[in-house]
Amino acid sequence: MARATPLAAIFLGLCLSPDAQADAAAPAPPVPREQVQRAVDRSIGYLQTESGNWLNTRRCAACHHAGMPLWALNEADKLGYAIDKKFMADKIEATLGSPDKLIAVKLVPGPKDPPDTRPLARGLNMGLPFLAVAGRSFPTLSEGQKQSLSFITEEILKKQMKDGSWEFFLSRPPINETQLTDVGWILMALQADPATVTSTPQRVALQKGVAWLADAKQPDTYQSKVLKLLLALRAGKATSDLQPQINELLAAQQPDGGWRQLPEMKSDAFATGQTLYVLSLAGYSAERPQMKRAIAFLVTTQKPDGSWPMTSHASPDGKPGHAKLLTPITCGATSWVTLGLSRAVPKR
Repeated sequence: MARATPLAAIFLGLCLSPDAQADAAAPAPPVPREQVQRAVDRSIGYLQTESGNWLNTRRCAACHHAGMPLWALNEADKLGYAIDKKFMADKIEATLGSPDKLIAVKLVPGPKDPPDTRPLARGLNMGLPFLAVAGRSFPTLSEGQKQSLSFITEEILKKQMKDGSWEFFLSRPPINETQLTDVGWILMALQADPATVTSTPQRVALQKGVAWLADAKQPDTYQSKVLKLLLALRAGKATSDLQPQINELLAAQQPDGGWRQLPEMKSDAFATGQTLYVLSLAGYSAERPQMKRAIAFLVTTQKPDGSWPMTSHASPDGKPGHAKLLTPITCGATSWVTLGLSRAVPKR
């Protein structure tokens, strides 16, 4: 039998799809299902403690300590994981219970607050769309919570610019990384509002925002690619039509099984949790080689307190961004991992 030349072998490797390359790669170390579920249980414990402490002491519904943890915990609950139902009910009421409570957690200015003359005030407080994504994921809502979510939608529509985007002032990677990633979250909030189907202003705003995101002349970061795919999946687009975008994510997987936020960084929980969640939504099961390696990376790098190690980094635009306080990025990353692992390995 003829032997393949080295050149032919290289050519074959370049032609293989990400799936075929993954099948040919060394298998991931097996992680028992129960071990994955214990990792999710620990991450749930961390999120409840960390989010509760932040909201109680800072009284600020930040993206990383309110919206993301509430969304992750609610999704884990739907998939059979045990969460503190009282904690969830109390926190969703404290943040979304009424428009007055949105003022109390500093998401919108109150009538007695002095006018904010900073350019930043022209933009949308990004805590609002994060909280809207979380709130819309809950199966039942009180009238006050529904009013708050309607108020958030009104704020989103009011702050949209003529080109379909929203102003971007503050880069705090990775939560608020670029204008592309912020717009991605805002569009997810509009997608989740049932009134978007029947309300012409909301439907038009969503269409304009999606068109801006598709045509934006800005460099794509890895996270913006993930969020664009997530938006398409949430919009109901067929996985077969999205395969080129899925393949791009698969090709970015690192030898250790994780994904990295930026080319110069190592694999981390934020990018890996995001990717695992989106691939799960796209129909990739935990038995796929790529998913096995990602799950193994996450389970073996979890810290004893249930979180994952994270490092701060500069903004993609080159501005300094090395924060000393790492709890925001850690809480955000743990939320993404909880979303990804619970979806890939549900208890129910």
